[in-house]
Amino acid sequence: MEQQKNALVQPLPVLIASVAQAQLNLFEPVKQSEVNRIPFEGSWTAAELIEHMVLSISSSVDVLSGPIRDTDRAPDQYVQRVKDMFLNFDLKFKSAPSITPAKKLYDRDILIKKLRTVYNSLIYLVETKDLTDTCLLWEFPTIGYLTRLEWAYQAVYHAQRHTQQLRNIIDHLQLS
Repeated sequence: MEQQKNALVQPLPVLIASVAQAQLNLFEPVKQSEVNRIPFEGSWTAAELIEHMVLSISSSVDVLSGPIRDTDRAPDQYVQRVKDMFLNFDLKFKSAPSITPAKKLYDRDILIKKLRTVYNSLIYLVETKDLTDTCLLWEFPTIGYLTRLEWAYQAVYHAQRHTQQLRNIIDHLQLS
């Protein structure tokens, strides 16, 4: 059984590292003088988006580290549903207050360090925890309790969604 659980885990750390690197590759070249500039009306700044990712990934780490119970269903039952939700760019979501970035000026270098740290924490948990367990810290809206595997994929799909938004923000900064 342990080997079967590890088979589930193998691609996930690579996927998390890949999305983290994609965000870093986009954000690191942005100058401090640009990270807090609003690219277009109604948008977050690049720094606010990265802070949102730091808060979001940190909350995923909290969920994966929190209370659990055995799972009585397929541990990946909701992965596709979560993927379809986050990677549908026609859908718009309002950020939960706990992961909404504060309206302030951010330091680019501190954000980069924080982003690396939270992604490394997430990778560590995915590599060391039983991903088939159900997380009980809180329920996912419209679905309910997710397994560690589903929460980890939620973090990936959410990050992929925001990687696209970060690309859009940076494109607008370069044009203006």
